[in-house]
Amino acid sequence: MMKKTTNLTRIAKGSAFALIVGVVLQFAACSKSKDINPSDEEILTKKIEDIIPQQYVDSLTKLGFTINKGTTPPNINGSYLFKPFTIKSSNIPNDSYQPGYVLIDGVVKFYEQNTSDFSIKMLGKNFIGAADTSMVTAISGNGNKFTVYGKVKAYRNGGYNFYAFLMSGEKDGNNIKNGVAGIMNIDDSHAGFGTITKGQGRVAFDGDYTSEPTDFNSKTATITERGVMSSKPTQLK
Repeated sequence: MMKKTTNLTRIAKGSAFALIVGVVLQFAACSKSKDINPSDEEILTKKIEDIIPQQYVDSLTKLGFTINKGTTPPNINGSYLFKPFTIKSSNIPNDSYQPGYVLIDGVVKFYEQNTSDFSIKMLGKNFIGAADTSMVTAISGNGNKFTVYGKVKAYRNGGYNFYAFLMSGEKDGNNIKNGVAGIMNIDDSHAGFGTITKGQGRVAFDGDYTSEPTDFNSKTATITERGVMSSKPTQLK
């Protein structure tokens, strides 16, 4: 004997189907809207992940590097002098650059900071090499505190490496206060000899905790790898 389908059953099934379709369409609409109109946090997170894999950011934080999160960083356009530029920590076995080792003065220049897509351009001297140019860069932060995330391609001894180059601090008038820099090799597949290897890095800071404005072009970079954060001291002695 066939079971008759009542009007009530048909209505219940129709309502359930309509509910499912509605949920699917709502989810699709939300996903599409998210793709078309991503939040500031999503834009910034995606930009940082495209520059530096999270594992290397985590490794630098374990070395004591400070990450200042947020989507409202201060304007840091300008050039700043890190002196005395002092080693804070390292994950390199038997590293000769022990905490307290004073490196060559570091000079960094930030320019073309963009509040819409959190991009910024960065040039450095004596952080990774005698002259460092970030290929891609982003900035996060809140209030007066900031973190800049850069990726640098550095050539040495017939090869090259890709480094994560991060810098944090607090804008204090025309100065940067509590400035700290972190570097980590994130790709050594084309490396020459005499540089730190993939996953190795150091953190260094401005020893007097104040990085004052400077003329970037007047600071002549010393053409040497001695006292530069990416060098292996054992290769220099």
